[in-house]
Amino acid sequence: MFNRTLFSTKRLLSVAALFTVSSLAMAQQPAAGNGAAALSSTATTIRSYGVAANTIVLAIGLIIGLVGAIRVYSKWHNGDPDTMKAVTGWFGAALFLIAVGTVLTAFFGA
Repeated sequence: MFNRTLFSTKRLLSVAALFTVSSLAMAQQPAAGNGAAALSSTATTIRSYGVAANTIVLAIGLIIGLVGAIRVYSKWHNGDPDTMKAVTGWFGAALFLIAVGTVLTAFFGA
């Protein structure tokens, strides 16, 4: 007859659940034409974020540049010996933000 371990109730229920879930997943898939339209819409939306992201990075760069200029001026005015180190650090931060803005523009295709 049948081997009880091969056709146990737990196995039969798990196979039935697997078939039910897979049939529901197949029924949920969109038509082929809708996928291309969704991808095109998503790409357009992401491209529109590029200008906003670039503007935000430049605004943050402006604020950091102003704070850096004030700190460097304060160090220079007080005769601090590591003024050149501060100038180099803030200049490097400004170059980094310009590079990030360029990369964001290239990435988003704006």
